Amino acid sequence: MAREAIAVGLDIGTTKVCTVVGHGDASGRITITGVGLVPSRGMRKGVVIDVEDTIAAVRDSVERARHMAGYDFRSVCAGVTGDHIQSSNLRGTITVAGPDGTITPEDVERVLQAAALDVPRDREIIHSLPRYFAVDGQRGVRRPVGMRGRRLEVETHVVTGTASFLQNVVQCVEGANLTVDSLVLEPIATSEAVATSDERELGVALIDIGGGTSDIAVFVEGSIAFSGVVPVGGHHVTRDISIGLRTPFDIAERLKIERGVASPNMIQHGEALEIMTAGSGERLRLPRAVLGEIIEARMTELFEMARDMLGDAGLLHRLPAGVILTGGGALLPGGLELAGEIFQAPVRLGKPFFVEGWSEQVDSPQFSTAVGLLRFALRHNDPAAQALPAGALAASGPLLAANLTAPSAPQPIADFNRRAWGAPASEPAVMETATATVAEPAVTAPDSVTKGGDLADGETPFDRVPPKSLNGQTNTNNSLDAARKERDAFIYDPYDEDREVKPPRTLWQKALHKLREIIGFEMN
Repeated sequence: MAREAIAVGLDIGTTKVCTVVGHGDASGRITITGVGLVPSRGMRKGVVIDVEDTIAAVRDSVERARHMAGYDFRSVCAGVTGDHIQSSNLRGTITVAGPDGTITPEDVERVLQAAALDVPRDREIIHSLPRYFAVDGQRGVRRPVGMRGRRLEVETHVVTGTASFLQNVVQCVEGANLTVDSLVLEPIATSEAVATSDERELGVALIDIGGGTSDIAVFVEGSIAFSGVVPVGGHHVTRDISIGLRTPFDIAERLKIERGVASPNMIQHGEALEIMTAGSGERLRLPRAVLGEIIEARMTELFEMARDMLGDAGLLHRLPAGVILTGGGALLPGGLELAGEIFQAPVRLGKPFFVEGWSEQVDSPQFSTAVGLLRFALRHNDPAAQALPAGALAASGPLLAANLTAPSAPQPIADFNRRAWGAPASEPAVMETATATVAEPAVTAPDSVTKGGDLADGETPFDRVPPKSLNGQTNTNNSLDAARKERDAFIYDPYDEDREVKPPRTLWQKALHKLREIIGFEMN
């Protein structure tokens, strides 16, 4: 694996913190090498409410991803959301400075700045994404550098957030001994993982149903036309169940996941469920349809708020590709059908695509944002990924190379913002090709290892046998310790009763596990 291709996506949500590590290729496929999923602490509706708890959760998630990947990293692409996020389509116009009328990267920089002049001082720009340029009135220009004209215009989708809230996110990431290479609005990142280029071109709406908020992004003619946040998410559904059925929150969450549906019509007549009331511990038997009615009411509110938001923006009639539902809240049975009735459009479930490696670990809508952040990071330095000329992206920041070097000094959020939309930072960083410096000793062949040698206390000869790597071949590129880490790595699944979910074993590992049980070796 090319070390310079490593990138990391960090999704700090209301219910979970997820770190995804991987690398990509020219075809757009990404290989997942590490995943760390832990419950979120210290976040509410996308906003930090406890710095120490958030730092602890980020550190825990990152350590699990490092353990699983088998190598270290120091920089991440972090997602941001919350109802403090605002977006609008703004226009800027300048006169081309060159005497011969040739448009330069500096002209592009000036016109982007002109479009963002109206941003209030208490807000920071997260993205300024060009939708199109116009040269002397000719619209639809994607790369104006090198063209000749006297007037350059741009329409950009500008996303801003409250400066203090964004600084708190950066502070929490840096508190976990990491650096932030880019702050990315989560629905924009999620679209990288679940929306195809054809859907973006036709017109599609993405709704990411998280724990505290639901993020929305609309793409028309290949570029983003709208983004927003609905302050309703999966936690609101759980709270409604908890209040309506007078049961503890954790029991309400389990009821939602195991027995919940978004429409009572999906429940057969006579079905019942047993609940435990809060305080007294009394067990009550209720019709399951009551649970469905509670969930349907809140999910209907969520979809109607999203529909009204798109209607106010004049985009409901511009979605021939329909709606994509993703996020953990999209897993509720009947949710797609309910959304289809409200939007009067085709609706599908969005999961990460074109993923290899530990793909089974992220094959769920709740990982869409983290995988999208990883994909965004991998494409960050690709001029084709942005509607900007190559020259304007040349100093956008060493997102991938940063994982190979020591953490740099903290940068102002303004630089993160500028790099996120392709403009040079205040002092453009110099990118250098980094080479791997970590020695990777070869692993002794399995048959020679099992013949003997010095064993540590409690170690068996079977512990010296290297497990299979991700592609099913014997792991000869990592040390024995790294091989065991890959074998023993696990991620935290908040919805699993046992809490620990280990990667699926190969047939060889299952046979070895059974053999150890039969001959009586101690199992860890």
